[in-house]
Amino acid sequence: MEMKYGYIAKILYFRELLRQIKRLYRWDYISSRTGIAPSTLSRYLHGRIIPNPDRVDNLINLLETLLNIEELIRDSLMIDKYGYLNNQKIITDIGFLKFIALKTSWRYQGKLDLVLSPATDGVPYATLVAEYLGTPMVIAKDRKEVGVHKHLEASVISDDGSVRTLYVAKGPLKKGYRVLIVDDVIRTGETHRGLIELIKKAGAIPLGIHVIIAIGSKWRYLEDKYNIPIDAVVRLGERLRQG
Repeated sequence: MEMKYGYIAKILYFRELLRQIKRLYRWDYISSRTGIAPSTLSRYLHGRIIPNPDRVDNLINLLETLLNIEELIRDSLMIDKYGYLNNQKIITDIGFLKFIALKTSWRYQGKLDLVLSPATDGVPYATLVAEYLGTPMVIAKDRKEVGVHKHLEASVISDDGSVRTLYVAKGPLKKGYRVLIVDDVIRTGETHRGLIELIKKAGAIPLGIHVIIAIGSKWRYLEDKYNIPIDAVVRLGERLRQG
């Protein structure tokens, strides 16, 4: 894995990677694959000792061969008989979210000034991404904040045809800022279109959209309309619905 956070963030990623693998395998198996004694691996996991830079790079490479992040996410999803997606197992597992954020968000390091997220289940993940990238974060809500005198707003159309409005305080979203939209799921892209409009109204630059799960392909029009990339860790079929 190409890590550009520096040594400290690399250690955080290593520990979360080891934690996820420990959920799947016994220490003796992990030891046989890494050549590290189980007692030492346990001390790495609990932060009692820290591997040197060369060793941590080698261990990350070895451990990543034992874990497929896409499969891990898919195995954590539940889909009911009506095709509704339940991703609660992922978004309530902060350790897993930390692992995903550390694994995927390094590619944006130094490229943005702000993370923007809708006030939905994606907020914990967006918060972690902002934390690891060292950037501020703004949450777009469906109501105006008391005490905030100036808002930017954009309308979005829900699946049932109703219209709702997204609001952000005008101050934090500054002109010229490079903004990454982060969420847990994208399906139709309508909410994310509204977020892009908020960014543009502020005179800021929509850098792209980063999500854990993309459902179907309806959202793809955003890539052409706004000339931005949409990055999803996992892509799922068209028939699913977002619960």
